[in-house]
Amino acid sequence: MSSITDYTRTFGKVAAQTLLDMFGVPTDVLSDVEETVSVETSRSFIVSLYYTGTVYGEYLLAMDEETAARIIEIDEPITDENRHEVRDQICDALSETLNTIVGEAIVHVQESYPKLTLTAPRVFFGQIRYPHFKTGRAFLETAAGTIECHFCLDLMRLDLATSYEEAVQTLVTVNSQLKEANRHLAEQQAQLVLTEKMASVGILASGVAHEINNPLFFVDANIATMGDYLTAIDSMLVLYEKLCDSLQANGSDWINELDTIRKESEVQDIAFVMEDTKTLMTETREGIDRIKTIVQSLKDFSQAERAGMAEADVNVIASNTCRLIACELPPACRFEQNLSELPKLICNAAEIGQVLSSVIINAVQAIGDEGQVTLNSESTDSDIVLTVTDTGEGISDEHIDHVFEPFYSTKTEGQGSGLGLSIAYGIIKKHNGSITISSKPEQGTKVTITIPVANQLSSV
Repeated sequence: MSSITDYTRTFGKVAAQTLLDMFGVPTDVLSDVEETVSVETSRSFIVSLYYTGTVYGEYLLAMDEETAARIIEIDEPITDENRHEVRDQICDALSETLNTIVGEAIVHVQESYPKLTLTAPRVFFGQIRYPHFKTGRAFLETAAGTIECHFCLDLMRLDLATSYEEAVQTLVTVNSQLKEANRHLAEQQAQLVLTEKMASVGILASGVAHEINNPLFFVDANIATMGDYLTAIDSMLVLYEKLCDSLQANGSDWINELDTIRKESEVQDIAFVMEDTKTLMTETREGIDRIKTIVQSLKDFSQAERAGMAEADVNVIASNTCRLIACELPPACRFEQNLSELPKLICNAAEIGQVLSSVIINAVQAIGDEGQVTLNSESTDSDIVLTVTDTGEGISDEHIDHVFEPFYSTKTEGQGSGLGLSIAYGIIKKHNGSITISSKPEQGTKVTITIPVANQLSSV
């Protein structure tokens, strides 16, 4: 970066050459450049030109009015009668001259500060005062008289302009970094949601395995018993066939055959076998129906996962969720559902199911070995309201303000990721609803979920 001295020296050299080329006025001496705190001159005629942009400053020629007249070859003395006309000629000629000088000299400045704009030249007759900013000054000793070349550069404005550009560049960089960070956070959030969802799926899978295993166990046992019964019935049928053969032969052995059949019937307890077979068939049918119901719940869960925003029955979502996690209840605990008639809701059914799953699993884990979990649903004029209450140990004031924070958990290690309620909060907010928790230690906990019926999915 060149200094003010360099810029002023260039200005003086170009001015000397231009005056020679345009008016044939030679320069005998170009003085050294001196730096001043402002434009300091006693000359009576000044022509100046401002430049602005990334820096701000001024090119200025100062000379006596008589010197200006001699440059443009006006030899007659300046009097009151001709002063106005002479000044007009001076203004026109030297304004154009300064335009030409600056057009060449500013190229040197633009090497360091490329974005500069030139204004139109201005002329002054008489003394003027300039504000303080750094200035370079050189003297041209010409045949027409002394000409002062002043070059001004407002260093404060230079610093501000540079700082502005640096600030803009910093903002661009920071904005780019924030976009990248936001993208990374979005990816992490998606991964966290998936992690929590997989944890819920793991719990559901455990429940489903348990729920299917129970009916499968007695279906399997019933089929084994029914196999034994079929063996007994088969042995009786063999004896009946022998009896039929004896009767057809009109022999007397049929009396002995009947006695054998009676004895075998008592041994095999055929009366019980026939009655118990009916019971076994009923139980087996119930077991198969139970498995079909669980499989249908899984299908509903899977279809909801793919459906996105659609009209859904919140009670069906709640029932399916409860059915899949009911086995998580300890044997001595009770689970009640009080589901009122609800209007259909536009929602993401899979996400609402995930919310209920997280809340109910928390309630189940809170009640310990015995207690009660209750799920209620009701509607108001504008909202669907779901509440999950438990008779567990409750949450202290110290913790309740933090329960929706990511990774915050009061559970023992390995019992939770600390993401369930945080993700639930985000899902309900996305559905333009609210989720709140009220609790007192040793008095249980109540979670209230409110979703507007006229719901539009939020982008938040």
